[in-house]
Amino acid sequence: MAIKLIATDMDGTFLDKNSQFDAERLKNLLEMAAEKGIYFVVASGRAVQSLKSLFAEFKDQVIFLGENGSEVEYRGKTLYEELMPKELYLEILEKIKKSHFKNADTVHLSGKNAAYMLSSIDDEYRAFLEHYYPTIVEVENFESIEDEIFKLGANFAADQVFEASQWLTQEIEDVVSMTSGYECLDVMLDHVNKGTGLSHLCEVLGISASEVIAFGDNYNDEHMLHFAGTAVAPENAVPEIKELANLIIADHDTGSVMAYMEEIVCQSN
Repeated sequence: MAIKLIATDMDGTFLDKNSQFDAERLKNLLEMAAEKGIYFVVASGRAVQSLKSLFAEFKDQVIFLGENGSEVEYRGKTLYEELMPKELYLEILEKIKKSHFKNADTVHLSGKNAAYMLSSIDDEYRAFLEHYYPTIVEVENFESIEDEIFKLGANFAADQVFEASQWLTQEIEDVVSMTSGYECLDVMLDHVNKGTGLSHLCEVLGISASEVIAFGDNYNDEHMLHFAGTAVAPENAVPEIKELANLIIADHDTGSVMAYMEEIVCQSN
């Protein structure tokens, strides 16, 4: 079956260790892909606005699947989105606040227009968020936010992050918590993930799962790799992701992901 869509995770997969990529090489890849009718999707826990900033030169050639599958946008048009009800994210925030975990106040909400954090939190947390969000708004409390929210992010001590993830998923109905490999957990609606976002996109485009190749390295890529007809993981991927991959390529920092994409596109008819 010919490949009609390439989907790739960002951090730890497509981007190098400095969160960068070879723009000239991507330009050539996208031109070849367009000639052969192959779509290119960047799939990330990052906000769509952050992804659009990162790929500003290619914003009309790339499909953006952000917020771990909560939002899909192509050429300025929203193709799919799942929003978290206000009463639900306020309940989650309250339970985290009352929990026994350290750093329980280092939380943020990821919305359509910005990311929101408490003004009482130190600058170190804001600096962390600035890596993933182009717009950050500090608020006195989360109840006052009028923006629509996709997900909640919470930072925990490194030795507690997996325990916190399990606790959140078990403690609160209708949500799931997952990590992308750092100390920050994404808390989302339990039916939302990169796989469901990609599935909805393929339905819109008229593409079957067997015509999709996906690249990922971490736990939040699992559903996307399960969905794709071909799953590829770099050598630096966590063991669980490498286990489900059809193919393991070299470490992401060697440019292996772009190289394999070039090979796939060149071989496509």
